[in-house]
Amino acid sequence: MKKYTVHLRYYIGDPLAEIRQEDLDRIGKTHGVEIFFEKIDNRTFDNGIMKEETLGKAIEEITQDVITVASGDETLFREAILAIYERYRSPRTAYGFWGSSKDGQRVAKEIAEETGGGW
Repeated sequence: MKKYTVHLRYYIGDPLAEIRQEDLDRIGKTHGVEIFFEKIDNRTFDNGIMKEETLGKAIEEITQDVITVASGDETLFREAILAIYERYRSPRTAYGFWGSSKDGQRVAKEIAEETGGGW
């Protein structure tokens, strides 16, 4: 059985709305998939300026919101990704799916291409 896993990496200003755990819980329950949320914030406020040093850092250490979706069923997985894109839109960068399984990334990209991903 295939396992579909995708990490949707949203950087500052990417999602249409603030990503909320309760929204993701509802989507996961509705579509029968596992959804995890991680908020990574490594910015600092210095002399009135919000900044972050990203040079030389791993992609996983840079400020971002990461939604991880996992399922063994492609149809349920596809429906959950679509619901996330409708709420927040798809990630926009080349690194938006970094760390995903091959099949998970393929499905997430297909949906973004089919729907425009909200952009």
